Amino acid sequence: MQIGLCTISNRDASVDTVICEAGEAGYDGVELWGEDHVGDGGPETCRSIRETAREAGVEIPVYGSYLRIGAPDFDEAIEREFEIADRLDADLIRVWAGSQEYGDYDDDHWNQAVADLERTSRLAADRGLGVTVEKHANTLTNDGEGARRLLEAVDRENCRLNWQPAFSMDPDALVAEARDLAPLSNNVHVQAVPERGSRNRCPLEDAFFDLEELLGIFANAGFDGFVNVEFVDDDRPYGQAIEADLAFLRRISS
Repeated sequence: MQIGLCTISNRDASVDTVICEAGEAGYDGVELWGEDHVGDGGPETCRSIRETAREAGVEIPVYGSYLRIGAPDFDEAIEREFEIADRLDADLIRVWAGSQEYGDYDDDHWNQAVADLERTSRLAADRGLGVTVEKHANTLTNDGEGARRLLEAVDRENCRLNWQPAFSMDPDALVAEARDLAPLSNNVHVQAVPERGSRNRCPLEDAFFDLEELLGIFANAGFDGFVNVEFVDDDRPYGQAIEADLAFLRRISS
């Protein structure tokens, strides 16, 4: 597996600055934050980002869009987001799974989300793109069963999950979920807190869960995507924090 850095990890810096820092630290790629760091997503903006990434020696595996299936503006947003992903020459486009949680959704929202995700995956395949569905609170993928059911309902090879450890779960539950969802995932986000339920980020090596065990499960499942550092410890300078997390990930995944 390769290791990437989400540019949202430094919201205060320009996208060029974060890309260059990722390259200097030794990351393999960057996942681009689809709001401030991509701006209007116009041809010149995306060309400049691609050139910066090329000079920094990093790939752009993921365009972290905020395209939300099941949303009222989905139809008008989808083509624009695809165009940005194409301009960035990304491998995957990240999407969000509706606005209701699994177990507390209405049938119309579920059915619309499935239809939108199937359409997204089909059109993405026509462009040579993969789709990665964010696993997140306040969406249909807030828990493992919802994520699995949604992906199985769509049933397209290029549509997989963007998995990440949930801080609300205990370590054993995270291991069980990883075993269930690793075969369905094409992207991973990692960040850490020292205690379950905490909001205070810490270095990855100080996480309350065993990240080495979790990533080992993904490796054994044949995962060949990127593991992306999404957010870092705020108590250290940004450059030191991303270097330390990268070194830890290299060590446990070698």
